[in-house]
Amino acid sequence: MSTFNRRQFLQSSAGLAGSVAVLSAFGGPAFAQDKAIRHFWWGNPERDRRTFAVIDIFNQKHPGIKVSGETLGFADYFTKLTTQIAGGNMPDVIQQGYGVLFEYIANGAVVPLDDYVGKSLDISKIDQSAIDAGTVDGKFYALSIGANSHMAVLNTRLFAQAGIVPGESFDPYGYTYDELKEFSAAIKEATGVPGTDDNTAEYQNFSDFVVQKGANLYNEDGSYGATQEIVEEYWSTWAAIREAGGTPPGPESAGLAGVAELSQQGVVTGKSAMTYLWSNQLVGIQGLMQDKLGVAMYPNTPAMIPGSVVQPSQFVCLTRDSVDPEAATTYMSAFVNDLDMTKILGLERGIPSQSDVRAALQADLSEVEALSVEYFDKIQGKTAALTAPPPSGSNEVEQTFERLAVAVLLGERTIPEVASDFLNQARAILARA
Repeated sequence: MSTFNRRQFLQSSAGLAGSVAVLSAFGGPAFAQDKAIRHFWWGNPERDRRTFAVIDIFNQKHPGIKVSGETLGFADYFTKLTTQIAGGNMPDVIQQGYGVLFEYIANGAVVPLDDYVGKSLDISKIDQSAIDAGTVDGKFYALSIGANSHMAVLNTRLFAQAGIVPGESFDPYGYTYDELKEFSAAIKEATGVPGTDDNTAEYQNFSDFVVQKGANLYNEDGSYGATQEIVEEYWSTWAAIREAGGTPPGPESAGLAGVAELSQQGVVTGKSAMTYLWSNQLVGIQGLMQDKLGVAMYPNTPAMIPGSVVQPSQFVCLTRDSVDPEAATTYMSAFVNDLDMTKILGLERGIPSQSDVRAALQADLSEVEALSVEYFDKIQGKTAALTAPPPSGSNEVEQTFERLAVAVLLGERTIPEVASDFLNQARAILARA
């Protein structure tokens, strides 16, 4: 690439000024320059590979728009985004999750898409449920990339070695914590590998547990719905599984609290036979393993009240700092509608919400992608209703839960004491948010 320094610029300024004047006199643009758009997402090696590939396709098909990609791991993504918001230099298009969407709408970081619908943004074949999920207070803010739900993934080789057969030894779409305690301990005894990750510090599992106990994680007025009894029961349930030998030791699990990178999950590192994540991550985590994965829902209480929901896996959103919203929404539209681009994306971010895209992908699904679709078929009727996006402050509440749960895993404080501390802090966070 050639360089162009300040001295060269100054030497050529006069000539350029004359050229611009001539071009302007003829009514044409001074420069033929691509519109530059930035897309920022949290990712992993598999997601990044696919996303950069679709950016290349878009740039080839839209020579007047130049999209560049930026990516970080989940743990660092929102920290960087917060810095960009403060500096007024957010990328044009950002990836968002349902759980934090409301906060970014409330602080004005993302803006409505309504003015672009039917123009640069085509949502005519997007599922209405996906559109509804991205609509807040009557305005459409977020374009769904795909559908998603909580999923447990299991190492089929280790389960088979222990003689634990999903569908025979337990129902992967309806098993209890007591059953999990039994078969996870049996796997440890047979293979030397604990049967499950320890979810003491796992807020996703906790959110399901709260609903399974008949409560809401967040009430309609934005207050916290989990009670002292529910928090204590959740941590006590996992303590019983840990004490039975079904999980890694508490200090080992404490070191992984809040770690989201797929490469660090127990089923990948060989530290456990079962890991809990979002269903759209199945493709990525299988790509990191030699052993074949199986799938299951999260464990349940004996009452079998649904706790998981089906929700958008991620959204793409337009930021208030976009330098060219029309170009940015043109890219967003292609991201969910262009069949060449969506073929590359596949199901890595979830089941597509666009009907033509789903039909086009069906014939070419890999084995693991087909398993993801099968999972969605089998959880129908076994999930809870989708609630409104969590209120402002919910992300801080989640981080507080993870931090305080470490004290439980390390045995530093009693469960009732930590549960009380957590609820006091959670309520204070929500009150000031």
